[in-house]
Amino acid sequence: MKKIITKLLVGTITDKEIIALRKWLDNPKNHSILESYIRDYHDLNMATLKNNVDVAYKKVVKSIGDNEKPTKRLFPHWARYAATVAILFGIGFLVEQGFFSSQDETVIVPKNEQITLEFDDGTVQTIKTDRVKEVMDTEGNVIGVQKQDQIEYSRTAVAEKLKYNTLNIPNGKKLRISLSDGTSVYLNSGSSLRFPINFLTQGDRQVFLTGEAYFDVVEDESRPFIVNVDELDVKVLGTKFNVSAYGEDEHIDVVLVNGSVGLDIKDELTDNGTTILSPGQKGSFGHLSKQINISKVNTQLYTSWMQGHLVFRNITFNNLLLKLERHYNIEIENTNEELGQEVFNASFKKVDIEEVLGYFNEAHTIAYDIADNKVIIR
Repeated sequence: MKKIITKLLVGTITDKEIIALRKWLDNPKNHSILESYIRDYHDLNMATLKNNVDVAYKKVVKSIGDNEKPTKRLFPHWARYAATVAILFGIGFLVEQGFFSSQDETVIVPKNEQITLEFDDGTVQTIKTDRVKEVMDTEGNVIGVQKQDQIEYSRTAVAEKLKYNTLNIPNGKKLRISLSDGTSVYLNSGSSLRFPINFLTQGDRQVFLTGEAYFDVVEDESRPFIVNVDELDVKVLGTKFNVSAYGEDEHIDVVLVNGSVGLDIKDELTDNGTTILSPGQKGSFGHLSKQINISKVNTQLYTSWMQGHLVFRNITFNNLLLKLERHYNIEIENTNEELGQEVFNASFKKVDIEEVLGYFNEAHTIAYDIADNKVIIR
């Protein structure tokens, strides 16, 4: 129901959803739930608006009669008043007037691309996350089991020769994988992980990451675990940490939740030794500076993506849009060059793209169009 309430406030609710919401409100107990959600997630003070119902009603009527809409506003101001009127006078009136209608709405339809598993010989398998099935190699051997959005590789005897698989996660998708040593990896959207089907009996356990992933590494002192990520090696024995290394970012960020990790710069001209992180610290490697900076952070901000949350800290609007594109698997074009360089901080729980864009309109007066399934920022 929270999703429908959000659509009500954003202005994208359909007639069918209006009817469902109206029936839900027939129960007086749900009124307080609705008000609490609107107050907590949309910063609306229902009590204040109730004192000025007439003004709210006039704003709704004026908006209904306004036929000049060259640019669709994100989260229009009158939507707040419309929500209040709907609650106070009954949603049915607005439905009868045709105020909420899905016929004229232009919605964003995310692309639906598939996760793929690539073998050393170039063979590619499609991973559909609605399945429960055995995972087989190119020779027909069972190497693991898939259960929806999780893959668990078999804990078989260690290998004499390394054979690699590569998991490619498209935009808009995520996947958990358990490696043959028991190490758990949660891959974020737009990421890939290259890893051995089985690790060797001796030497390092090495994997290769592009994008972002959260690692829960099984301890093995005789075989350190190394994450190769661009110009940085992250070396651990047994620990939990997050690595973020997307192409648009100026830094590779390693956030340690518990345990201990060492960061080694691969550049032979930079000999700073191993940088050790302690729990609650973030190590940021700058692509230009070739240096690692350590800071104390709230680790939950950097791992909340696993719950579907979005957290943006000190990034430009253009980079923020790239992350939205990846998270929702949609296309966004920004035609405002000056806006693209502004720095933003924002946090969102698990919400639709309309609500995210609505926040930027409400806070920064940003408008958009939707054309050919693309969001165009003005």
